[in-house]
Amino acid sequence: MIYALLTPKWLAAYLFTPILYQIARFLIVKFSPYYLLPASANDPNYAAQFSNAGAGIFHGQIVNDAFCDLILSRIKQHENSDVVNQITQANSMHKNAILTNEIGLEPFISSFTNFFFKKIAPDVLPGALLKTIDSIHSYVVRYGISLDRDLGFHVDDSFLTINLCLNDGFVGSDLQFEGQRCTTHIDTLSGEHERVLIKHKKGKMILHHGKNRHYVETIRKGERFNLIIWCQNKSERAQWFDATKNQKCPDWCSYTS
Repeated sequence: MIYALLTPKWLAAYLFTPILYQIARFLIVKFSPYYLLPASANDPNYAAQFSNAGAGIFHGQIVNDAFCDLILSRIKQHENSDVVNQITQANSMHKNAILTNEIGLEPFISSFTNFFFKKIAPDVLPGALLKTIDSIHSYVVRYGISLDRDLGFHVDDSFLTINLCLNDGFVGSDLQFEGQRCTTHIDTLSGEHERVLIKHKKGKMILHHGKNRHYVETIRKGERFNLIIWCQNKSERAQWFDATKNQKCPDWCSYTS
C-alpha cells in the first residue's frame, strides 16, 4: 500500500485525504514519461505535437490528464487545508495564484522543465528561445467569479513562458497576445499579424516569449486553473533592465515604425 501511494496512478486520488495531503506536500514527486501522451512517449516527434499560432507563439499538447490532475489535486487540497489563508503572493498581478512550492510540487515542475528543455524545446522552439535557464518561477493561476476574473495588459519576467491549462468546464478567460516589445515600445500599437487569440483547453500548452504582451479576458462561467512556468535567464533580464535605463531597443523587439 505504501508503494501504491507513491505511484502516479494512485497519487492524485490519495491526496484528497486531508492528513495524507499534509504528508504528500513533503514527498518528492518527479516528472516521468508516465505523464506524457502516448504519441509523445512512444514516438517523440515533439514538433508534430505543436502548431505555430503566429507571432512566435506555439500551442500544443504533450502531457496527459494525469499530469494536470496531480496538480489540480494539490490545489484542491490546499484550498481545503488550514494553510489556505497563508498563501504567499505568487506575483504582483494575481491575488489568487498559488506558488508550486506551496503545494509541494516544485521538484516535479523543475524536473519537467529540465525534461522539456532537453528533449522538447530543440524540436519546437526557435533558437532565440533556447537560452540557458538560470532559474524558474512557477505558480498556478486561478480564475473564477470569486477568484481572479481577468488579467490586464502585461509582459512576463521570463525569456520563455510555459502556460498549461489544467481543466475544462469554463467559459471565457481567453488569452490575447499583442506582440513582443521592449520597455521603450511597450505601449505601442500592435500589428494585425501580432494579435493572436488562444482559447484554453485542458492539457494544451502555450509557449511564448515572456515579453510578448498579453492579457486575459474576463471569465464568464466556471473556474480555470493554469500552470505558469517562467523560464528566466540572467543575461536576458539584465538586457531588459538596461533597455529601461538606456532606452535601447533589443533585437527581439518586434516594433516597427
